Amino acid sequence: MFLEKTLHPLVSLIEMPDLRIQELLQMDFYSVLMKGRCSQSMAYGQKNYDFSDGTLVFLSPGQPINCMTWGGGKDHILLCFHPELISGTSLGEHFNDYTFFHYRQNEALHVSVRERMVFKDCMESIKNELRWGVDEYSRKLICNKIELLLNYGSRFYHRQFIMRHDVHAEIVEKTDKWLERYFFTGQPRHTGLPSAESCARVQNMSSAYFDDLLKFETGKRTDEYVQFKRISVACDLLRRTDRSVAEIAEDLGCPSVRHFTSLFKKLKGCTPSLYKTPN
Repeated sequence: MFLEKTLHPLVSLIEMPDLRIQELLQMDFYSVLMKGRCSQSMAYGQKNYDFSDGTLVFLSPGQPINCMTWGGGKDHILLCFHPELISGTSLGEHFNDYTFFHYRQNEALHVSVRERMVFKDCMESIKNELRWGVDEYSRKLICNKIELLLNYGSRFYHRQFIMRHDVHAEIVEKTDKWLERYFFTGQPRHTGLPSAESCARVQNMSSAYFDDLLKFETGKRTDEYVQFKRISVACDLLRRTDRSVAEIAEDLGCPSVRHFTSLFKKLKGCTPSLYKTPN
């Protein structure tokens, strides 16, 4: 498709002066696409560009990319590597830590000039290694260089989360209100606890991005935060209503009073009955 010579059967790095493909691409390997500087300011992702000097999107196997979204600009670079490349390596062992491979395209990473140069240096290092040809050291060296690039991706996404604190704080506040309504209306009794997917769907974002956002802002993963809100609502119901512990446990989706009591005591340090009537 790109008329690029294959230097390694499991990894390629393709430089594209301009991306002109007007279609959806769906590839069976991990991909990192770096788009060049945007010539005009535009909204992309959860807010306007943090920086307009470059944008990166990380794709998992089978995840489609809309090339029309990435049209315009110059100096695109596409890094592709097959899952077999990292299988059994140190990179493969902790690859799930790079959750941004499960973000949506509109949750991309926007980089500064300095950050873009870091990624370009990493990709140039990978290309130089590919030029050596395949030998017994190739796989380990290439994986090490890809790992370095992904670690920088983690660092710069962390910076982006810091810059978007105000926006993300509003999202957490909206999630709080939605969870409170969910629990106060007794919905868990019929549909169970909200998942990361259902919480993210309300905010129109991927579950991976939402989970990382919540972890960054509150220190809790989605499942932990949902439990925290469930017990918070339980405290209000215990103090402000005459409902029994059993009724509250059922409304909040607990399989039994014993389970509810154990969870409540773990988070609040006392039983629901004692919390309801402290004297």
